[in-house]
Amino acid sequence: MKYIKEYLNKYGNSYFIEKPVNEVDYLIFSQLIYNDFTGIADKGEITLKEAAVEFFSSHSDEYIGSLIDVANRAATLLTLCSNTKRYGTVIMKNYIDNLDGQLDKQISGVNFVLPDGKLIVAFRGTDASIAGFKESAKLSYMFPVPAQIEALHYFQETAMLHKGDVGMCGHSKGGNLAVFAGVNCSNSVKKQLKNIYAFDAPGFPEWFFDRYDYKQIRDTIHNMNPQSSLVGRALTTEKEPEIVFSDAKRINQHSTATWVIEDDVFKRVDSYTEDSDKISAYLNDLVASIPDEELELFFDVLEKTANQLGISNFYDFKEADAGLMTIAVDSLSMLTPEQKKRFMALARKVMADIAKGYVSDSATKAKRYVKEHIPFVKKSPEDKEKTES
Repeated sequence: MKYIKEYLNKYGNSYFIEKPVNEVDYLIFSQLIYNDFTGIADKGEITLKEAAVEFFSSHSDEYIGSLIDVANRAATLLTLCSNTKRYGTVIMKNYIDNLDGQLDKQISGVNFVLPDGKLIVAFRGTDASIAGFKESAKLSYMFPVPAQIEALHYFQETAMLHKGDVGMCGHSKGGNLAVFAGVNCSNSVKKQLKNIYAFDAPGFPEWFFDRYDYKQIRDTIHNMNPQSSLVGRALTTEKEPEIVFSDAKRINQHSTATWVIEDDVFKRVDSYTEDSDKISAYLNDLVASIPDEELELFFDVLEKTANQLGISNFYDFKEADAGLMTIAVDSLSMLTPEQKKRFMALARKVMADIAKGYVSDSATKAKRYVKEHIPFVKKSPEDKEKTES
């Protein structure tokens, strides 16, 4: 979190009235929502500083240390922000955290009210729950998903009660929820909506961008992806995202803590990496080539396998025997022989494609290295004759 720390050190004493909210602030709000504010920001209004005190008094260091990386960093960020004038007096309210395994729904959101009167609505990305993971996967074959509908209702109900300007933000699936809510909210709320920031967030079906209500707010949307983005290039985005430089490698760039900040803006680059182009194109082509019912079956099997092993979130994988996974898949009573065959065929195809791509890439890179570093001397006619003899 080096870059965010530098930003807070420089501007932490600048109130939002003095220095208006910017893209880095939106990113920070999109990360703060990864904290669990149950019993803290869902009871009424509370300042961010007060919320931090309550959060750390009810969550032990051991518990925070056991969290997945994004939630662990969010707790650190909460500490940093609560000790600044800029964020300490921000009001938090209307926190929700709804998880429904039956509906495969996971959504968390909160209202941040700045001292200058602006409302920022932040949505959390996918959490550690299996239901949240499956719902994110559903974005590839179902529209809308339950979290999108609830995000719309939540945004509409909270924004319509606010009299000033409104902004929205979210990281990963949270950014997708923010865009969906902005497009589908009422015209009166659209007039209040000034900015939507979606950080490395998956897109939508192509027809989504032909809608008039999308075009109404198109100019308020800011899509930002790192140069090795995969999540942010899933499905379709109508506007070209702004590409941000990250100092991490490949998928680790999905962590916004690695995005380079220069003063109060992100460092931009001109293009994605070659790996990002190739892998995202493959994944999108793969999803487009597989019928929706096949994708649904695939993720249903993964979920039922997890349930059979007693796994409800990714923390449980620490206790699960990896060898049991194959047994669980093979023994699922809900699958017919034909469904098993289809599931395994799809799994084998993905693994084969990945292996083929890896070997091909490795061979190409090795060949390029040899050409660049090992000088080849053409044989003279005399040497050729000696070799042949």
